[in-house]
Amino acid sequence: MARFAKQSQLMLRIDSTGGVLPRRVASALVEAMAEGRLADGDAMPSTRVLAASLGLSRSVVVTAYEELIASGFLCAKPGASTIVEVGAGRAARAGAFTLPSRNDPQVRSVSDRNARVRFNLLPGHPDPELIRQGDWNRAWKSASRKVMNHADMLAGSLGTTDAEYHLNRLKAELVGHIRRTRSVVAAVEDILIFPGITTALTALAPILADRGPVAFEDPGYVKARKALQYSGVQVRPVPVDSEGLRIDLLNAGARAVYVTPAHQFPLGARMSVDRRTKLVEWATDHDALILEDDYDGEFRYDVPPMPAVRAMNASSACVVYLGTISKSLHRSMRISWAVVPPQHREFLRQHPLQGADSVNLVAAAALAEFISTGGLARHIVSAHRTYAARRQRFTKACSELLPQLTQRGVDAGLHLVLQMDRTVDDTRVVRELHARGLACTALSDSYLHSTTRPQSGLVCGYSALPESHAEDAVKLIREVCYRQG
Repeated sequence: MARFAKQSQLMLRIDSTGGVLPRRVASALVEAMAEGRLADGDAMPSTRVLAASLGLSRSVVVTAYEELIASGFLCAKPGASTIVEVGAGRAARAGAFTLPSRNDPQVRSVSDRNARVRFNLLPGHPDPELIRQGDWNRAWKSASRKVMNHADMLAGSLGTTDAEYHLNRLKAELVGHIRRTRSVVAAVEDILIFPGITTALTALAPILADRGPVAFEDPGYVKARKALQYSGVQVRPVPVDSEGLRIDLLNAGARAVYVTPAHQFPLGARMSVDRRTKLVEWATDHDALILEDDYDGEFRYDVPPMPAVRAMNASSACVVYLGTISKSLHRSMRISWAVVPPQHREFLRQHPLQGADSVNLVAAAALAEFISTGGLARHIVSAHRTYAARRQRFTKACSELLPQLTQRGVDAGLHLVLQMDRTVDDTRVVRELHARGLACTALSDSYLHSTTRPQSGLVCGYSALPESHAEDAVKLIREVCYRQG
C-alpha cells in the first residue's frame, strides 16, 4: 500500500531563478525524489493541497505534475492518487531532470560565501534550459521503462546482463555520434564508459605510470592534472602557444601526453593540422600515448572544422580519445567515454570505475535513446546557434567596455579568456567578482610550473549568460578591474 507524503512532511525548496514557476516547482519535486524525501510509490498530495501549502495557484502545480507525468517521474491513474513512479528516485539522482544551477557545486561554493550569483560565467556550464523538453522527457521515460521492466529485456537471450545490454546500446549509439560530429571511426569494442573524464584518467593511471612522466599542457585543465597526480602519475608541464601544445618542447623521456586540441583549456587555442600531424608522428616514433580530451569539440564559430586527432591516419594505435556529454547537455549527466587502442582494451575493461558499476543505467539508457531519436543532434544544432549569439554579444561588450584586455579562445568551445597584465592579481579580482555576484575563474590557477610566472586573466564561460545580461556582466568586470588596477 502506498504511503502518503503528508503536507507537513513535504518541504520543497523552490529556487527564485531558473525558469517559469511550474518548471521550478517540478524541479523542486525531482530534487525531493533525488534526496529521498519522496520515495518510489509515495502518493503525492493533491494539486489543491500542495498549491495551498506553497501559496501558489493550483494551475502552477497542475502544470508541474503534468510535466513530471510526461517525464515518467509521476504516475496518474484514473480514480486513484498520483504516485511517484517506480525508478523515479534513481532517475532523479542520475540527473534525469534539468535541476536548477544552484545545485552545481561550483555555483554553490560561491553562494556559500553569501554571494548571490547573478552572472554565471564559470567555464564548462552549458545551459540546460536549451534542451528540448519533449525530446528529453521522451528519452528518459522510455529509458526508465526499459531499465525497470525486465520483461522487455533481450539481454537474457543474448547471454549478457541487463547492464551490459544497456551499456552496449549506448556504445553503439556513440559510435555513430562521434563519427558524425568528430570524424572518429570506432567500433563498439573500442569504447569504454566512465562517469567522468577524470575517472577515465584514473583508470588509465597504471598504464601511464609504467611509461614514466606524462607531458601536460601548461596552463591546463586542473581537475585532469590532479586526477593523474593523485593516482601516482608524474606530470611534467609543457607550454602552449597560439597553436596549442608546443610539440618541440616535448621531453624525450615522456611517453604520454595530455592535450585538448579542439579548444585548449583554458587559453582556447585550436591546434593546427600541422601540429596535430607532428604530435601523432612524435607518439609513433616514441611509442607514446596521446590522451586527447575533446571536452567541447562540437562547438566552433566562423572557422572551418578540424577533425579530432584520433581521426587522423595512424592515430588509432596511439590515441586515447576522451569525450563527455556534460558540456553538451547538463553537468549532472555523469557519462563520459574513452575510445582506446586495442592493446589497452582488456586491461581497462577490468577496471572497477568503468561500466555498470559506476555509470547509472537509467542515464545511460536515456542518453542512448536521446541519440538514437535524433534528440542530441537537434539539441547541438539549436544550442550552437544560441551559444554563437551569446558569444558574439559577450565579446562585443568586452571589446567596447574592456578594450585593454586581450580576448583569447573565441573561435570555439564555451568559454574565452580575458587576458590581463601579469601584475594584476587575477585571483583577487575573481574573489571580488564572486562577492558581487559574478562567478568566473582565475587564469593563473591553471598553471602548474612553479618557476613559470603565470599569466593573469579571467576564464569566462558565456554559454549560461543570456545576451540581455552580457553588457551588465562586462560592466561589473570593468568596475572591479578598474578598482584592482
